[in-house]
Amino acid sequence: MPGIQALVARPMRCFYVENLPEQPGATVTLSQELQHHLLRVLRLEPGAEVRLFNGHGGYADTLLLTDGRVQVCRFAMMAAPACRITLIQGLPKGDKTELILQKGTELGADNFILTPMAHCVMRLKSPDRQLQRWSKVIQEAARQCRQYRLPRLQLATSFVDALKQGADADVKLLLWEQACQSFVPFGVYKAPQQIAVVVGPEGGIRDDELKVATELGYQPVGLGPRILRTETAGLAIISILQYLYGDMTQAAEFSTGRRDCVERTES
Repeated sequence: MPGIQALVARPMRCFYVENLPEQPGATVTLSQELQHHLLRVLRLEPGAEVRLFNGHGGYADTLLLTDGRVQVCRFAMMAAPACRITLIQGLPKGDKTELILQKGTELGADNFILTPMAHCVMRLKSPDRQLQRWSKVIQEAARQCRQYRLPRLQLATSFVDALKQGADADVKLLLWEQACQSFVPFGVYKAPQQIAVVVGPEGGIRDDELKVATELGYQPVGLGPRILRTETAGLAIISILQYLYGDMTQAAEFSTGRRDCVERTES
């Protein structure tokens, strides 16, 4: 069937570049690391098509040139999210934070606030170095899933500080296994534009932390009869919220950009 090839056309490779010009015809000099990856690892040749994104919603279809540069053929902006989701995550132990950041980015979270809590086992010895590593995890996840707006990543100094950073959200939730009610969708005529969700670490949320959160407007809710791991709970609620109020029901955009690049080169 001739129409099948169009449906399964492979999108061009995508990479993060912080400073990305919007003007078609402009050129960008790639970092040595990215040049090495494109030319030596992927073995791309001049004329290959590459998509770049700037982390603020902008992305460009480009052509690889001969001198480590690319030429912009087409620039566009990713639509702003219908609902911005902030995940306030009690620091888990081991490499669970990387999993949460990676999968949360794939699911479209807008903001991650990592916070110390009473039952946290994780203690950061080099916060700046760890944040840099976690930022790389987010960038790679965004590149893979075509999330052209990089989620913000913050490390709160205290749990109260983290709660206050989410205070402007339309809806504030706190996942708690002992909650009297499970999460239920909000009215369709009051679809929230910003939601903040608190997820505790492995040891859960202490009573005094629960009290402070509820005083600041966070509503304790559960996710059914099962007790979810900390790395599962946040991803589960993000998925639910994205389906109800976000972009999970929208069709994916898999344009290869080939026609735009060819026309721009020939003009």
